[in-house]
Amino acid sequence: MKYDFWINQGLFQLSWPACVVGASAGVAGWTGTSVVAAMALWQLHPRRRHPSDWRMIFLCLGIGFLLDSLWVQAGLLAYAMPWPSTQFAPFWILLLWLAMALVLNHSMSVFKGRLLLIGILGGIGSPMSYFAGSRFGAVEWLAPAWQVVLATGLSWALLLPALFWLADRPGRRHDGKTSDQSLSRSATS
Repeated sequence: MKYDFWINQGLFQLSWPACVVGASAGVAGWTGTSVVAAMALWQLHPRRRHPSDWRMIFLCLGIGFLLDSLWVQAGLLAYAMPWPSTQFAPFWILLLWLAMALVLNHSMSVFKGRLLLIGILGGIGSPMSYFAGSRFGAVEWLAPAWQVVLATGLSWALLLPALFWLADRPGRRHDGKTSDQSLSRSATS
């Protein structure tokens, strides 16, 4: 349904200010959690859930924890509201990764066939997002700007296409059809 797209994308767009602005105000624990929980409850309902949603959630949370913890460990970034530890990616960043996982197969699935485009957009958009977060006070750039831009831009330029590619993998067969298509055909035969 068309409204499923808009609810998914709307909650995704709300997740960034709820987490980032919430972190700068010290309230991301409830603002970010509220928005992303609503998104998860909505999107993971059996009627709307994609077969690979859970796999992408665990994958995004793992990658997000490692990548954003790497920025902290490398001395590139420091996060406001660094709960549970100043040495690792904070909880509110992981909420953003969860929100990302919930759009891969839904409102942003159009990028599954446009991996180069999403790589370019990720390479440009991620440093801008970290910069905007720094302007709100949720992230502090500890290294020279060119290092932060290069590290975040390059990592996201590679990571986003990989995530969209992986989101498209479950159920694929060698003949190009999905297992779901084959099951529905055999059920109607």
